Amino acid sequence: MPSFEELGLSASVLAAVRAAGFEKPTSIQSLFIPKAVTGRDVMGQAKTGTGKTAAFLLPIFERLKPGQASPAVLILAPTRELAMQIHSEVVRLGGALGYSTITLYGGSSYEPQIEALAKGVDLVVGTPGRVMDHMRSQRLDLSKVKVTVLDEADRMLDLGFRRDIEYILRHCPPERQTLLLSATIPDDILKLAKRFMHDPEEVWTAPEKMTVDEVEQFFVSAERDEKFHALLKLLDTERPSLAIIFCATKLGAKKLAGKLQNLKLNAREIHGDLVQKKREKIMGHFRAGKVQLLIATDVASRGIDVLNISHIINYDIPFKCEDYVHRIGRTGRMNRAGKAFTFVTREEGLYLTQIEMFINREIHSVQFDSLESIFWPNPPSVMPPEFAGGDSETAVSEEDYLSPQEPKHGPSRGRKREPGSERGRSPRGGTGAVSKSTSGRRRNRGQDVVPVEITCSTCGVKTAVRFKPDPKRPVYCDACYASRKAVRDGHSLQPQSSGTPA
Repeated sequence: MPSFEELGLSASVLAAVRAAGFEKPTSIQSLFIPKAVTGRDVMGQAKTGTGKTAAFLLPIFERLKPGQASPAVLILAPTRELAMQIHSEVVRLGGALGYSTITLYGGSSYEPQIEALAKGVDLVVGTPGRVMDHMRSQRLDLSKVKVTVLDEADRMLDLGFRRDIEYILRHCPPERQTLLLSATIPDDILKLAKRFMHDPEEVWTAPEKMTVDEVEQFFVSAERDEKFHALLKLLDTERPSLAIIFCATKLGAKKLAGKLQNLKLNAREIHGDLVQKKREKIMGHFRAGKVQLLIATDVASRGIDVLNISHIINYDIPFKCEDYVHRIGRTGRMNRAGKAFTFVTREEGLYLTQIEMFINREIHSVQFDSLESIFWPNPPSVMPPEFAGGDSETAVSEEDYLSPQEPKHGPSRGRKREPGSERGRSPRGGTGAVSKSTSGRRRNRGQDVVPVEITCSTCGVKTAVRFKPDPKRPVYCDACYASRKAVRDGHSLQPQSSGTPA
């Protein structure tokens, strides 16, 4: 493996590389950078987590000077999370070199984007929809673009961005350099490359590297009415330090996260219906370890760049082999060890076989003698240390993610599916034989907390709760909390006093 000094990079770019903490180039970097730095079009196959962002950024910094009046570089990404991740890498590697950048994505305010574009930036990173929006409003001029980058191109096509990409590329100068990176290179990618790239150089990492040798892969046979209890058994057995649990739909992710939270497990869901600020806050807590279990859909998981994820759990098996590769690529990053588990029903055996053929690797079975665990059928009164939600300084509750104007259950309550998911697939998540918490916010989870006397903010009843109340927020007795929750969930429930009148 060559060193960064052998890849044709200048002293100033090498200094930025060293300042960022890079020591040796990854496989995709050592293959991609020497070709891209020549100015030729390059198409590369590389999974997320192998350093592909630096693979296309370093040649850009080598070839182009900062301080452009109009954008010289356009980088397209399938999701806002990935766009934000790329933006962070631009700042990390190019900030000291003088490069300016703006990220354009939906769900965020227009004003800062418009202001930055008016001042002039060197690099524009964005999702196709928001980029087109600024183009059509004549706020974004691509006539001076010298390099375009299509990152995770296969996912952009999966999400239906083909026409958007074609529209954007048609408005870029034909003499530009185009760099394309994708975890897989299906026929659709080859057709796109043939149409918009000029005799591109091809860089292929070894197919077996797509799933990373460090990721141990297993499957669990479980029917739909057993899946939730099988998940609890798996969590009890594995005790993951940080895990992503994938669901096929937004509704499925929301329901599963709710069930896990009812057991006082440190879980949060992330999907396309959440407002951007809430998604960013959840991801910040996940990176910091304050959220242990992230329940995600495929689309929302794009751009999750967390190096210490120990486990990936496919609660719903992906119907596309490429999605399996993307999912398990969230662990075992940068040669770290990781494990991946996939739940499979009898009807889904064919999908498992297709995945094994695609990755050219056998996925081994995990069998449980019983589904009994510390969580079911008798949930513990005190969580084991591995699952404790932290003390009062670090534990997070649902209210911690809300803005003052945001309803508690987010902007959408519908059954809208994530783009790219299969029609009609809605995981049930088991029989749900768990006890629901009535404490409102779950502070001091899993610890022996001395009961604190409170006065209900609604009915004035005096009662006791097993968490430290926040004096800035209302607090409720069990009956009023259950009533408020029923109203939120669309039911009708009259509060009944459960304590001693004030």
